[in-house]
Amino acid sequence: MEIKKVCIVGAGTMGSGITQVVAQAGYRATMVDLKQELLDKGVSAIRESLDKFVARGKMHRENMEAALANIETTTDLKAAAVDADYVIEAVFERVEIKMPLFRQLDELCPEHSVLASNTSGIPIALLASVTKRPDRVIGMHFFSPVPLMRGLEVVRSLLTSEETVRVSLDFGKSIGKEAVVVKDSPGFVTNRIIPLVMNEAAKLLEENLASMEDIDKIVRLSFNWPMGPFELCDLVGVDVAVDLLEGIYQQTGWERYKPARLLKRMVEIGYLGRKVGRGFYTLFAEKQIP
Repeated sequence: MEIKKVCIVGAGTMGSGITQVVAQAGYRATMVDLKQELLDKGVSAIRESLDKFVARGKMHRENMEAALANIETTTDLKAAAVDADYVIEAVFERVEIKMPLFRQLDELCPEHSVLASNTSGIPIALLASVTKRPDRVIGMHFFSPVPLMRGLEVVRSLLTSEETVRVSLDFGKSIGKEAVVVKDSPGFVTNRIIPLVMNEAAKLLEENLASMEDIDKIVRLSFNWPMGPFELCDLVGVDVAVDLLEGIYQQTGWERYKPARLLKRMVEIGYLGRKVGRGFYTLFAEKQIP
């Protein structure tokens, strides 16, 4: 199967990042979202990211312009999907949003199209079950920031065909990612680990064991991580962390995945991290929990 056009559904942090790496690799990339202002914001983020590569000498200006020329945007899902060879869904991590979308994509896309989800933990088999092509549905779990992170979880459900896995692995390699194939299980591999770190860090902060900055500092220094758990939580989104934890907790009943009270309170008051300009490093910098 030859992939020429890729449709990316969602223009947020993940959707725009995926669009960037797809376009950089020379594919026609169509990014679709509900509103033009969301698309404009996504394209602006892509241009800013590419500008940084150029400024750091990691990309030539002409390559940047070539990548941007490969990108189209639209609010018309039908127009984006009708001739797409590969579709990557990157919308909100809500099963009630993703399942109707997969049903719609199944109706709009050519028979040969692969339908992939960037979900962080929703079962791929569940998404596949609403389509007439469950063998061509797969998980392609990218990591943020997509243009910088080399890892890619390729999630094979019980229904995914070997051909779809092979095509997806080849595609992942072509856009500069190093993939690992994992089984379709709650949280896959990475999100069985990282949300637990963020959850435990929130509990430590609740207990006043150390300041937020010091918890991040000791984790960075001890494990040689580029970010501590609170910095990472602000980057990926506090709501995303809570959704991941809740999803695994609801599917398994494992208490360790029950979201910390502090994480849930942050979501309730709208402190979701960098994407809204309010997060842990806005609320708790230089402070302790009373």
